[in-house]
Amino acid sequence: MSARLTQVLLGLSLLLNLFVLTGFVYRGWIAPPVVADTRPTTPPGGRPPGPLDMLAHELNLDEGQRQALRDVFEQNSSTRRDRQREFQKLREQMLAELQRPTPDVSKLDAIVEQVTKLRGEQQKESLHVMLQIAPKLRPEQRERFQTLLAERFGGIWQRPGGPGQRGPGGPGQNRPPQ
Repeated sequence: MSARLTQVLLGLSLLLNLFVLTGFVYRGWIAPPVVADTRPTTPPGGRPPGPLDMLAHELNLDEGQRQALRDVFEQNSSTRRDRQREFQKLREQMLAELQRPTPDVSKLDAIVEQVTKLRGEQQKESLHVMLQIAPKLRPEQRERFQTLLAERFGGIWQRPGGPGQRGPGGPGQNRPPQ
């Protein structure tokens, strides 16, 4: 009887190990990855979060700071909506021109120039609004703000090699130390 009990227990152990191993394989290779969403949720008022809402979330603004900046955020939001409508009109114009049998290159060039001009205005406006936020920040928030400002508008991030290096393929990446 003892040999039979040992065989049953060994079989159950093997079965349990098989289930555990199958679970690990499924979780690691088959199941879709779980991504934590850290973006801010839709704020009261029903509008989707804009860049300033995301910035406020990243800087952990308290309620007093949010109240002080509410007018700036609302004004920027309406300006961004207007600019998005202009972008949409230009996209429609470009699509209409591209669908013609022989698109007019000069019209396409003019549309691209308008889009470029709008993007430049949008970037300037965003920068000006962000600089209005700076005086309302606490010192630790201001430090994080400076980092975010450099990342978003400078496009530069620090590499392990130190300052002065840009992203992948940037200056000094494959150079020997001097």
